[in-house]
Amino acid sequence: MNKKDFVKNFLAPLLILLIFLFPQEAFAKNFWDETKDFFNLINEINNKDFQKRQKALEKSSDIKGIYLTQYTGGSSSSWAKNKRKEIKELLRETELNGVVIDVKEVRGQTFTDSLKEFIDELHKDGFWVIARIVVCRDSSMINIRPEWYLKNYSGSLWQDKAGYFWLDPACPEVQNYILEVSQKAIDFGFDEIQFDYLRFPDRGELKDIIFPCYNREREKREAINNFYLVLSNNLRDYKKDIILSIDLFGLVAQYLNISGTGQNLSDTLGKFDYISFMLYPSHFFDGFAVQKDLKRSLPALYFPYKDENIKRVVSEHPYEVVSRTLFNVSDYISSQNAEEKDFKYSEGFPLFSLLNHFFSQYNFFLEDLNKIKTKIRPWLQDFDLKVDSKRGIYYDAKKVRDQIKAAEDTNSSGWLLWNPWNVYTEEALKPD
Repeated sequence: MNKKDFVKNFLAPLLILLIFLFPQEAFAKNFWDETKDFFNLINEINNKDFQKRQKALEKSSDIKGIYLTQYTGGSSSSWAKNKRKEIKELLRETELNGVVIDVKEVRGQTFTDSLKEFIDELHKDGFWVIARIVVCRDSSMINIRPEWYLKNYSGSLWQDKAGYFWLDPACPEVQNYILEVSQKAIDFGFDEIQFDYLRFPDRGELKDIIFPCYNREREKREAINNFYLVLSNNLRDYKKDIILSIDLFGLVAQYLNISGTGQNLSDTLGKFDYISFMLYPSHFFDGFAVQKDLKRSLPALYFPYKDENIKRVVSEHPYEVVSRTLFNVSDYISSQNAEEKDFKYSEGFPLFSLLNHFFSQYNFFLEDLNKIKTKIRPWLQDFDLKVDSKRGIYYDAKKVRDQIKAAEDTNSSGWLLWNPWNVYTEEALKPD
């Protein structure tokens, strides 16, 4: 008999019997409240939606996935069809068990018959399918809803250093737009929704920006956190067992907060099931530095981005970059998730003091089951950056595997490989 059946079939009836064996005046203080909470929570964990969510959490807890573009995942072209066949073969022959597919990128959303067919095929083989939604870096609505976009003082639409337009994350209409796309992805059959670029821009002439909704008097973090809440609350109401994740800069894992973008690690906790930090070693443009890890007896490290000795640079140390970053951020998340509860016996009849203590502790246990415990599933690098390849640094099978080992050594909830061309290093992946 499992724990749930034991509580339902044996323990709960016994406790009800004990309650009625004694006069009400003998009850300890707050006993009835604790009892009602207990049975309410028992009913809740027997709820089908709760059970479905637990299964989804279990299945998503160790995803080893790869990224696919909108074109690869949803085009009906012969090239895309052949590419999808290659991807399915790679999934079947290696340890991979999931894919992340763009459904909304900068230029808008894509929901095609080919994409639906691909999702169904992946599900048939038992693979986990994640919809990636690019949120604020966007040009899909500039001709329809230009009032949603950041502007210059001249009134023209603002563009970042790379020429991209940006939605204002503080606008309720923007939040509703992203909600609609997310709900469409859920209806399309995706197991998980992953949000990227859910932030303010970080590059370009930031001082020239005119925001249609964001009030500069409040922190950007407040606006982004509100967006997090809108997505988490509404999408979990829309589908109780949907899994939600978010992409964050690798620097957020180091410094916990990037005030200019509004990304703050603590704000994501309890709202998203997984955080995917982008831990590409080649993207630590200011170098990589960590202090001593006294808990694990690991030394302080510093790897510059550029150095005469190529072997010293950050791109040459994928294991250390990924493992030390994940140790740092996992310690922080654990400290935030840790919650102590002071259990006290109430004065009164000894038996009911004992039962009250039991209810308090078990209620806390049941409530803990219902909490969203945010975990880490990092993005890893399976591509060559031009500045690296020019100096002879390539992300070969060893460097990709080193990152995977680092993620696994730090007990991450799986990992995701990024390659913008969707070409992955099979030699770095274990056979199925």
